[in-house]
Amino acid sequence: MLSIWIGAFDQGLAYAGLALGVYVTLRVLNFADITVDGSFALGGGSAALLISRDVAPPLALLAAVALGALAGAVTGLIHTRLGVNDLFAGILTTTGLYTVTLRLMGRSNIPLTDPPLAIGHLPDLGLGPDGQWALALLLVVAGLIGFLALMLATDLGLALRALGNNPVMARANGISTRRGLTVGIAAGNGLVALAGALVALYNGFADSAMGIGSLILGLGAVIVGESVLRPRSVPMALLAVVVGSVLFRAMIALALQLGMEPVDLKLATALLLLAALALGRVRIPGLSDPGGRP
Repeated sequence: MLSIWIGAFDQGLAYAGLALGVYVTLRVLNFADITVDGSFALGGGSAALLISRDVAPPLALLAAVALGALAGAVTGLIHTRLGVNDLFAGILTTTGLYTVTLRLMGRSNIPLTDPPLAIGHLPDLGLGPDGQWALALLLVVAGLIGFLALMLATDLGLALRALGNNPVMARANGISTRRGLTVGIAAGNGLVALAGALVALYNGFADSAMGIGSLILGLGAVIVGESVLRPRSVPMALLAVVVGSVLFRAMIALALQLGMEPVDLKLATALLLLAALALGRVRIPGLSDPGGRP
């Protein structure tokens, strides 16, 4: 029983990069980006391919981030340079990425039999490999939160937040909409690809279809985290997103524990997301902030 909940905690942390990437595009840039489904699978497939060819995991993860950022940049350029609607731009890129990922992997599934060596050198916290994964993923997620909090406090980060909040005013202050959106979407998809790579490492395989439904998972994590913690600052919002990712995976584990069939998980995910949306509309005195967002 304990291993199930530890596993859900580990998976929530592995998916945290996905939630953070969705937060960057959706909350910071106010951009509905469907590229997430494609960049998640691209990150997992590219990392698995490199690791299966004896490339060091850190380099494989960096390559996954770079490819995900490139995919996001393509969506940004399609939207900003060609004037294509944001949803359609993401659909175009995701559709193309499915073929790119399959060509890159060479087959639909790549198994990873051995965990990264660095994981084995970490203390197991009395929980075995699950404890080692939990510690490793906590370190990675803490680094991502710190990096994003610092980045969003810089001139670049403030420019991105201004673009998402009021693009007309941002342009009036000399902020390039094209450059800002392209950079922000690229950064968000780099985080998503990192999550895909971490999930592939944790699960022990990468699949070309592993990205299907990733956007819903990321949205669920963002909405659940914001509904539970009601953050009022950017660092707290980032933490809330990570907490939401863990809670979302825990809810899915609970549904399985209650006897729900795996084939019904998509329905359970939709209902959980609907419940989180409803919870987000509930006004809590002292916590609700009708005037804005982080």
